[in-house]
Amino acid sequence: MVRLEVIEIEQPSEHALESLMAYASVSDEGQKDILKECLVRAFDMVQRASDTAILSGKWRISADDHSGIVRLYMGGKVETVTDCNGLPVMFNQRGRNVYVGTDEYVEVTFTTTANAIEYARLLPVVLRYATALYDGKEGRELNAILREC
Repeated sequence: MVRLEVIEIEQPSEHALESLMAYASVSDEGQKDILKECLVRAFDMVQRASDTAILSGKWRISADDHSGIVRLYMGGKVETVTDCNGLPVMFNQRGRNVYVGTDEYVEVTFTTTANAIEYARLLPVVLRYATALYDGKEGRELNAILREC
């Protein structure tokens, strides 16, 4: 099984929040906190669906069934690879693939850097997804938006 965990992530900019307010036709400043939550979730879901870094972050992949190769989500640069006891494991990174010196459980900690071109391409999808969340949409409607990635 492979599990992806967010350690830290850049927060969406004030410009992105203002763009969402305009896109969703929300002028009530009292809705900003709710819209920001929708925006954070939308960025996360679009990054995961597109496998592209549009906000910089730090991540951890936990993998116990990997045959010695762990593929990085969104690319990135590996900081550490450790075993189940937290001890360092030898590794070699080639692009998105991390070759580890064991077939046992590992945790790979890595950082991603936002891609400005992909950010511009995917921001409309983020805004549609955040608006759908704000409007209470779920399931198929949200998945249809993610397929645009």
